[in-house]
Amino acid sequence: MKFLACVFPIFLSLLTPASAAPPNFVFIFVDDSGWGDFSCYGNPVTDAQGGPITPNIDRLATGGTRFTSGYVAAPICSPSRVGVLTGTEPGRHGIHSFLDNKAANAGRNMNDWLQPDTVTSARIFRDAGYATGQFGKWHMGGGRDVNDAPFPQDYGFQKSLTSFEGMGDRVLFNGHGLSEANADVPGTITWAEWEQGPVLHTDAAISFINEAKTANKPFYIHIPYDDTHSPYNVAPGHENDFAHVTTDPTAKLFLGELHALDQQIGRVIDTIDNLGLAENTLIVLVGDNGAPNDALNTLLNRNGGLRSGKGNIWEGGIRVPFIARMPGTVPAGVVNGTTAVSTLDLLPTYCALAGIQPPEAPYAGENITDVLKGSTRQRNVPLFWEFGTVSNQSPASPKLAVRRGNLKFLRDPDGTRRELYDLSVDPDESDNLINDAGQAEVIAALEPELVRWHQEVILGKVGDTYSVPGSPAGLLIADSYDLPAGDSATTGFGENSGVNEGLAGRFTGLLAGKSLRYLQTNTERAASSHSISGNALVVAASANSTAFQLSADGVTAYDFGPELKGRQYEWKITLDLDDPVISRPRMTIGIADSPSPPGGVGGHDLGVQLDLVTGNTISVFKRIDAGSHSGSGDINELIKSGLPAGAPVEFRIVIHDSTDYTGINSTYQIYINGTLANSGNITFGSDSRYFIFDTAPATGPARYENFSVERLDKGPAVQHYLPIVKVSQFEAAALPDAERARLYWTSRPGEKYAVLVSGDLAEWQPYTIAGEPVVVTSQQGTVTWRELEIPEALRDKGFFRLQAVP
Repeated sequence: MKFLACVFPIFLSLLTPASAAPPNFVFIFVDDSGWGDFSCYGNPVTDAQGGPITPNIDRLATGGTRFTSGYVAAPICSPSRVGVLTGTEPGRHGIHSFLDNKAANAGRNMNDWLQPDTVTSARIFRDAGYATGQFGKWHMGGGRDVNDAPFPQDYGFQKSLTSFEGMGDRVLFNGHGLSEANADVPGTITWAEWEQGPVLHTDAAISFINEAKTANKPFYIHIPYDDTHSPYNVAPGHENDFAHVTTDPTAKLFLGELHALDQQIGRVIDTIDNLGLAENTLIVLVGDNGAPNDALNTLLNRNGGLRSGKGNIWEGGIRVPFIARMPGTVPAGVVNGTTAVSTLDLLPTYCALAGIQPPEAPYAGENITDVLKGSTRQRNVPLFWEFGTVSNQSPASPKLAVRRGNLKFLRDPDGTRRELYDLSVDPDESDNLINDAGQAEVIAALEPELVRWHQEVILGKVGDTYSVPGSPAGLLIADSYDLPAGDSATTGFGENSGVNEGLAGRFTGLLAGKSLRYLQTNTERAASSHSISGNALVVAASANSTAFQLSADGVTAYDFGPELKGRQYEWKITLDLDDPVISRPRMTIGIADSPSPPGGVGGHDLGVQLDLVTGNTISVFKRIDAGSHSGSGDINELIKSGLPAGAPVEFRIVIHDSTDYTGINSTYQIYINGTLANSGNITFGSDSRYFIFDTAPATGPARYENFSVERLDKGPAVQHYLPIVKVSQFEAAALPDAERARLYWTSRPGEKYAVLVSGDLAEWQPYTIAGEPVVVTSQQGTVTWRELEIPEALRDKGFFRLQAVP
């Protein structure tokens, strides 16, 4: 078996602050703020009295240093926040885009939350004796249907007040759908109007600062505001405060919201100053990503002329306002136009200023203490970005980028859309130098560096490799829908009831032991309309449409991609449409690369549909999404007609699946009642494969019988990478004389390992918790964190190793 051992010395010391008067840290994140939004970054808009629209942010810049090349780790919310908190690339953690509901996260190959065992700045400072608080937007787990995420306290924040995309104590907004969806988890909820959110979060932050001051404790605080994310809201009576600037209703609300938010930031600054803490407090204010490249950006030049905006890795999406103030340490009134700085630099810089040795972690930034103190040097560590390569998104920009010095190189993973810009003279990225012969040497250095980073950091292809035999051909899953009585005792999608009754006796195949069951993914039609009747899954006539899929956890749809991508396979099913009303009947089954494709034809990479037509006969249509074939528009094409109404129709669909998504490279054959009826080519957009059963509004009864999925070929040998294991830190646990170790390892997503321990590298035993051997699976992302108690017998000297589990 393959493994990698990790040796740790038990005598590492705990983290302790090096100074008797350690500095305080206040980090302010402004949501969706463009590079040109603030007056100090060139926004010409004034209030009705002729003053700047952001006087307090300007005051922060005047008292400190403003950077013109400040960057975030990602061009969108959640991963940008992960970069701040961890100091590591968010792609390592499987958070590549904004966190959504569980199905959408799974469809974009993302975790539902940041791993709580990861190294975080909040935990580092908490363990060093700081008071730690988070007051504002969280969006690193929680909200929508993700009601089981960790709380901010699990990451090191002792107190928190989040909002609708967080857990624990939070501010929720009246009449707001996402707030209502977040009302079912523990914590004290304050219901408020949207424009009151910044006030309440500022109140909580100021109270926390005062408490820390009274307790004579240093503090570490995040204040990430929900503003200025749309929708834009102002207090009643202030809707036209900026009518002297524009007549556009949305623009007036945005400008009013920005001006009001600036007032709350001013309250934080005043609190620090009035308590006499200014010279010992570093305040950093940054935008979380660029402003959306929408009509408002066009009207108000929110991104300051930079190219594009949020959701793209051109400068308009990742270059943001970046201001630091600490009188006596950070020089006042300075504009640094030379040094590129990043939010990834903050964790190591905070630790350096506080005299704290940070735990071992794959940090992506650098210590910029000297830059904060006035140096205008070039940065030492290049900056990398990724957006859309794993999350199946299609930004307007290329999906990968690196900045080294003043040069920025971009490309897609397949080598297309290659771009090179000299940002010192071309910050708006209008002059692509990729074909400039004079830049050939630069390109030859940057391109392989970017490709290697993507392979290692985002895909986990790093370290030594080994191969395992490919998976065999054979039946993956089959459902006969047969029950001893022929009918289910109940209806619906409950565990072991309704359509899920008797699954142990119905399922066969390699996946029969994975606890698969049916999950309703379009809940417009009542669940009670679904049952097993006459040894078939039957959808009864009822209002609205419905869709259902297989699921391993009862929450998210099951992705067959790992079993099917790049393989030859077939799926079979018998469809029986017994609805006699010609105007409405339609039933479908299809395969898609997304768990939640839109209704109708769109979203199904390939589907087959029964339709009752004039003449009281059944027609069969194939359905292909516009993006899945070489033509234009969605395909809803008749491939068989004249079948008798009410008679079952047997389908066999054979697919030769290709993972080369640059062309239309997968082939299919559709057999109807044993005869080839249609064939052609399609493409998938990602490695995911979902089977989706759906029935049109009011259609029924619709019967699904004898569903199966079978692989027709043996898979190729699969290359795996040995995990690279490191010890991050040791901590004293709550129990006397106990020790815990925080481990992390780099691997590809989905790899499974048994944890073994040894005292002499000769005899190995399973590491157990409550008597059960521990097996860990690498989640989405390429770094996995785990805090483990060190067995008592191994606290003088011990070894961990991970052993691959088939």
